[in-house]
Amino acid sequence: MSTITRRPDFSVDRETMVYAALVLNTELLLVTLHVFFGGTSATSWQGVFQYVYPLVWINVALLAVLTTTPPPVPTKQRRRALVVGVLYFLVLAAIGGIVRPGSPEIQSYVQFNLLYLPPGWNPMVAYFGNVVSVTLIPYKLAGYGALSYLVYVMVLDTAGISLGSLTGLFSCVSCVLGILVPTLSSVLGGTAAAVGQLIPQSYGAATVVYLVSIALLYWRPIGR
Repeated sequence: MSTITRRPDFSVDRETMVYAALVLNTELLLVTLHVFFGGTSATSWQGVFQYVYPLVWINVALLAVLTTTPPPVPTKQRRRALVVGVLYFLVLAAIGGIVRPGSPEIQSYVQFNLLYLPPGWNPMVAYFGNVVSVTLIPYKLAGYGALSYLVYVMVLDTAGISLGSLTGLFSCVSCVLGILVPTLSSVLGGTAAAVGQLIPQSYGAATVVYLVSIALLYWRPIGR
């Protein structure tokens, strides 16, 4: 049994460092502005966690996606991998509360938050409809998108996983582990009220599982 493993490359060029510094400084500025003008206090550990968790998700997602290059494969295989990646994202989105059934009793409306929630939670756009409701939270979109993209690349690298053998995808520990991420992060839901009632242990556990899932999918220590 052969093993596909990505060896870590920690070399960083000057341009990458400049962009990383720009991103981090921008995030620091947004956090500072929100502390002074937003609606969330950072005077306790609970308040600090509200700022840390979403930015960790976003930064790790950017790092994983930007440093992962899909291998050259035939178009047919790429399409199959894309379908698997999209289906994986939809599973994460459904479990994580991005997409959920609507309510026939309500009148459809759109909600937009720009300043009330901490950076990473904001800007949040939510649509509440009769058939379906969608809540777009930046850190969830970035995190689930990165996991799905890495699954897509993994399918390109792994000949044993295809549309005809989706069971192979769920025999992959890192893929199943990734599905636990939205399960844990949706314990309190994804609403503004949930931010104010943040339980560090719940979001901390989700973040740890997220980081482990990203690492396993990035370096892919799986057999075929």
